[in-house]
Amino acid sequence: MNKNRSVDLRLASEARRRAARQRTTLAALTSSLATVSPAQAAGGHHAVDDAALLEPGQCQVETWYDHELGGKRRLLHVGPGCRVGAVEFGLNFDRARLGGSQTETIAGAQIKWAREIGNGWSAGVVFGVAGQDRSPHYLGSTLVVPVTWQVSETLSTHINVGRDFRHGQADTNRAGLAVEWAALKTWSFVAERFREGAANFGRGGARWQATPSINVDLGYARGLNGSTPAWWTLGLTWVFDR
Repeated sequence: MNKNRSVDLRLASEARRRAARQRTTLAALTSSLATVSPAQAAGGHHAVDDAALLEPGQCQVETWYDHELGGKRRLLHVGPGCRVGAVEFGLNFDRARLGGSQTETIAGAQIKWAREIGNGWSAGVVFGVAGQDRSPHYLGSTLVVPVTWQVSETLSTHINVGRDFRHGQADTNRAGLAVEWAALKTWSFVAERFREGAANFGRGGARWQATPSINVDLGYARGLNGSTPAWWTLGLTWVFDR
């Protein structure tokens, strides 16, 4: 694989997977689960994480804005993270508008470990906790096992299985499958299906690598049962060396 091409694909994958990391989404809010979701494989706002880490000495900041179609729910996310030794540590801060003038602030932290387990295969573990600015302040925790298969130079798949441990509510399973296609040097596309908060969702998105360290994402998601409103997401990820 061309060295420059490899770097481009790695940076695109890093930005895309952040999407799923410990975040609060309109999907979670819609299904009455305001806990974080571990890293997303398809980038900042995606729900499926990949089994990869930032390079040693690297950090990143991701931010995105969710806008519900035909409704008043909105969400603004900011999440910094850094590679420290063999793991990644991350924080997330979310401001959600649930409808009308009602708002909620949610914060969380997560840790991720991953390694290569075979030719083209890697696996990891992600654990996170979350809280909010109203009672009950502790929302719960999430444990996810991501697995990635690098099918070819331009195609990869990501599988997640895990569980949400919700404070004061029944625990729920989470799972997801994502396919990522690096169609061009600066453009990649992601399709994913995932289960979160006892509901099923689908999402498609595109990523533009504006610079070697900055990626811009646009995604469209909706519930698969027809009862969940669809929403658009616009995101920005910045990866840099400490």
